[in-house]
Amino acid sequence: MKSVTLMIMLLSCIALMAQQITERGFGQTEEQARISALANLSNSIYVKVEAKITEIAGEENERTFARTLKEISTSSNLPLLGTKFLPAERKKSEYWISVILEADQALPLYEDKLNGLHKTLKEASILLTGKTDSFTYDRLLKARNLLEEFETHRFIYLALGGKKEFNAPFSEMQVSTALNEMTKEFDDLQLALEVSAKRFASYKNVFLYYPSVYPSDEITPFSRAVYDRLSTIISTTEKPELAEYYLRSSYEIHKSGINLTLRLIDSKSNIKESIIVKLKPKAYADYEIQPQTIDLAKQIASGELISNKLNVQISGIDGNQQLFFKKGDIAQFKVKSNLPIEFFIVVHNYKKDGVYSYLLPMGSGFVKRISAEETGHWVMLDQFEVVEPFGVETLQLFASTGDISKMVPPVKKDPKHDLYKISDNPEDTVAQTRGLKPVKKEVETAEASLTITSVEK
Repeated sequence: MKSVTLMIMLLSCIALMAQQITERGFGQTEEQARISALANLSNSIYVKVEAKITEIAGEENERTFARTLKEISTSSNLPLLGTKFLPAERKKSEYWISVILEADQALPLYEDKLNGLHKTLKEASILLTGKTDSFTYDRLLKARNLLEEFETHRFIYLALGGKKEFNAPFSEMQVSTALNEMTKEFDDLQLALEVSAKRFASYKNVFLYYPSVYPSDEITPFSRAVYDRLSTIISTTEKPELAEYYLRSSYEIHKSGINLTLRLIDSKSNIKESIIVKLKPKAYADYEIQPQTIDLAKQIASGELISNKLNVQISGIDGNQQLFFKKGDIAQFKVKSNLPIEFFIVVHNYKKDGVYSYLLPMGSGFVKRISAEETGHWVMLDQFEVVEPFGVETLQLFASTGDISKMVPPVKKDPKHDLYKISDNPEDTVAQTRGLKPVKKEVETAEASLTITSVEK
């Protein structure tokens, strides 16, 4: 198996929170341009929310929510309140539309939403000490969904500069503990998913994500087994842009078994249904459950570079953020930036004969550019065929709004693998590249990620 995680790290130094956030979108129609603009605005705010979580990640409940936010959201569908569009412009064959979010106008809307959610959560807190029947279990699931909706709105509120304190009447850990005590355990994976996924049966056009272990996005053999079974139970679509709903899932590994959480989410990040599936070791005995890249993923997550000016996204060619390939498939990615950039890619490669980092050649060198004319549009990267070795790779894309050539690390040609080697230790390379100092003060910093997994068959 080969798992590839692309991390975009944009090098800079200014990080001031703007009171007005403006993004623009492009499309063949005005409606497509509006959707694109909202997606770009949501992604920009998502980065700010991640920064706010990192700021207070010492609290246990905030670490829990950092995982939850990743599970229930994509960077393009956060709940946005108080947005307004500027008139559309026609340029060549495209429509350009700008969307604006004014913090001073949006914050009162988020406060009203949080007050309403807090009132409902306070009424639901009695369930934590109530009866342990099926009716209480369903109400607790809904209470946890509301708690996650509350926390999502709260962090957007904080990221926009909100000053009031909003604290939930109970924690995610408390409600999960109560649910855990009432959840049936299964020793057969197929039966567990057939029984648990019944609540999703009435929903159509569902885009299915592979389950992962936070903070890694690697697709393990267990993830693939769950995905393959769910795809035969639920009415799915293969393209995320055609989906009406998204089924996101994650799992936690414990000594006594695995807790698999499934969440059905609509296009606005509202949780429609959720369920916890408890699996005994016998249910997953035939599958590898531990991600190979978990240590590196934790290191990357703990030191993310955040920018309030530079916004870059990486995606699969069809817009999917979680990709799976087999031997012989053709893989391609696309990148979008709101500013002109230069970038290079460092690959951390996990092979049977060792783990080391190397630079990825692009064209005649190691540096690729996104021009001013290409900003706001998806720019296609080179295609590559999925071939051996089927190890695990983490790709980090370092970008700068200035000249990045002097920041490219030194390499040595490895004749054995025909690669441009940097180091034998990915963790050292992460620390080395993060330690690079931008020459000019106006250079920005940020990160984004994309995971690709490939297997022989």
